[in-house]
Amino acid sequence: MKLLLLSKENIKLAKAELSALIGPVKKYSDNWAFAEAKDIEELSNRLAYTKAIYDILFITRKDKLKENIKAFDWNSIYKKDFCVRAHGFDEKGLAGLIWDNLKNPKVNLTSPKTQFEFHNTKDKIYASLLLAQNQHRFKDRKAHKRPESHPTALDPKLARALVNLTGASLKDTICDPFCGAGGILIEAGLMGLKTVGYDLYLSMLDKAKKNLDHFKIKNYKLIKKDATKLSRKFDYIVTDVPYGLNTSIWTKEKNKLQKISLNKGKRSESIKYLENFYLKFLKNMNKILKKRAIVIFPNYVDYKKIIRLSRFTIKDEFSQFIHGSLTRKILVLEN
Repeated sequence: MKLLLLSKENIKLAKAELSALIGPVKKYSDNWAFAEAKDIEELSNRLAYTKAIYDILFITRKDKLKENIKAFDWNSIYKKDFCVRAHGFDEKGLAGLIWDNLKNPKVNLTSPKTQFEFHNTKDKIYASLLLAQNQHRFKDRKAHKRPESHPTALDPKLARALVNLTGASLKDTICDPFCGAGGILIEAGLMGLKTVGYDLYLSMLDKAKKNLDHFKIKNYKLIKKDATKLSRKFDYIVTDVPYGLNTSIWTKEKNKLQKISLNKGKRSESIKYLENFYLKFLKNMNKILKKRAIVIFPNYVDYKKIIRLSRFTIKDEFSQFIHGSLTRKILVLEN
């Protein structure tokens, strides 16, 4: 049994991301998940909202803790050196007990080969072995640190979680019909998935290419095409649709590009245009989607009506507050 420490940034999203990759989780306790999990290296490389993964060594109570530590065979899992992290306990005292039970004990507090941890969850104490920690360096991949940035780019951690919500395996392909500067493609590519990105603007595709190449991602395709007219079928689609009442959208009508300014005129007219645009995109997506899509909408559109009219089913829904007038609505869709 594995013990997984989930991020409290968005606990609902963290749980959904985990279950999408490993299947049903046995139980949760606050931000802890208890689950059967294999291939820990691959799992830790993918998960965005999981901080650490542990092997449960034994479960005990506070009054039995010292007794169980003395009885446990620490040598069977000890490698080279160790440290102890005890949350809410006497760390030095517990480390001393383990030291006394090791044949060749050596302490390493900075980069130990063996890290034992003790976690208190309600009425139980879990003695555990650290297997993996989240080391994805998301801050280094934020939009302003890429060769080509874009003001509406998703946070890398969120982008990775969205890809994971599909449940796609490493042999699968992720499509982003509005790829922009490539944020979703970057995270999918770093996990080893194949990616295809579409955008209506060559300038954005050029930005995406520079960003993908910067992160040494190889297995990708970038194609200039209207997202409402795609014909190739995909198992998985992940995208953040264009939105924002202070931006503009280019639409192709009568073989000419026409600029629609969303910040001019009445707000209701701008929202109506967006809703019609989204509906057109979703109706086309229904023709090409084979398994599951993750799509982000702004909260100020009637996204539930749009979903219903496009004949999709909402399998799950998450919210991410951005500022006073914008909350992202993250939807898991199936047809």
